[in-house]
Amino acid sequence: MYKRPFERVLQKFSQESDWVCASFSDLNAQPAWKHSDFAREMALIRLHDAWARFCREVIVVSAYGKVVTLGGMRLDTSLPSIKSRSDVIPVLVALNSGRFPKWFAAGDCIRAANQLKIENLNTVINAIGASNSPADLLREVRNFYVHRGKGTAALACVAHPFTGRRKPDIRQLNDFVAGGKTVLESWSMLLVAIATAAVQ
Repeated sequence: MYKRPFERVLQKFSQESDWVCASFSDLNAQPAWKHSDFAREMALIRLHDAWARFCREVIVVSAYGKVVTLGGMRLDTSLPSIKSRSDVIPVLVALNSGRFPKWFAAGDCIRAANQLKIENLNTVINAIGASNSPADLLREVRNFYVHRGKGTAALACVAHPFTGRRKPDIRQLNDFVAGGKTVLESWSMLLVAIATAAVQ
């Protein structure tokens, strides 16, 4: 019997993304709170982590198979060496010379999907590898707040709204962009749209 786990996988990411954005926005009501910028940084880091977990889950579920995508495609186990869901990561690491994928990186996800020969390969690649994905921008900004080096600051400052600054200011993720959404909300909404496309 084919299961339908992708609804849950997508819903979990969507709900977590909404929660992060709401938490970030709620901090505007208390801008003088000394820990508010710290909380904003943690919200950004959490969104990045949620995206990485989503990408991993989509590929693992696809590789194990015995599932139906949201678009109605039936997926079977991708490789004979995968006998259970828990086999997927060890098989992938063995195929990848002992290296674990960086699930937040589109290139690593695409490589993993190819190595595992998932049946919904084109769908996953076209979604996760979309040219308009904010995942790389999110990663660069996240890296600054995790590492706080000059190099990470320079990379983060190529992302709107930090362009031209010496280092990012986390509160600028509240700046409004086209459509009346904040920068963080627009990133979140686009990631949810990409996630939805990946599980079709």
